[in-house]
Amino acid sequence: MAINTDGKPLEDLPAEQRLVIGPKTCGGMSATSPIRGSQALGESLGDIRARLPDSGKVVLLAGLGGGAGTGAMPSLAKEVIQRGLNLLVAVTLPFGLEAERRDTALAGLQDLEATGATIITYDHAEHFTASMSLEDALEKSSEFLAQRVQRWIKGESDAQ
Repeated sequence: MAINTDGKPLEDLPAEQRLVIGPKTCGGMSATSPIRGSQALGESLGDIRARLPDSGKVVLLAGLGGGAGTGAMPSLAKEVIQRGLNLLVAVTLPFGLEAERRDTALAGLQDLEATGATIITYDHAEHFTASMSLEDALEKSSEFLAQRVQRWIKGESDAQ
């Protein structure tokens, strides 16, 4: 299931696979800040609880540094953990040139770490080189996270 405050990126998904959170807080638009992302999650917590499985594994994926991922992810992780589900959180951190977003992302990562969730982090600032295109950098992060998540799902790695 894809969860976001901004409904536009979710439009192509079937209704049962998407959830736009915070309709009053964000009006179907970007959360713009972690505080609004957290408020949006709180507003839609009942809908999220209804869609969480009763058992099994849950993988949460997000890019940190903006509003929805950074603000909602820690509370969502806590909710999944409280449900007793096996949780993996996979996140990306912004490129080095995105200084303000990086600061926001690093603060959000600390909030995530405080939940006790198993976290896989891909830091674009550590892996991006001047010879890479933006598309190559994003593809590299996608491949990295997909491989690590697949290993975790198969029980081959604790992802730490």
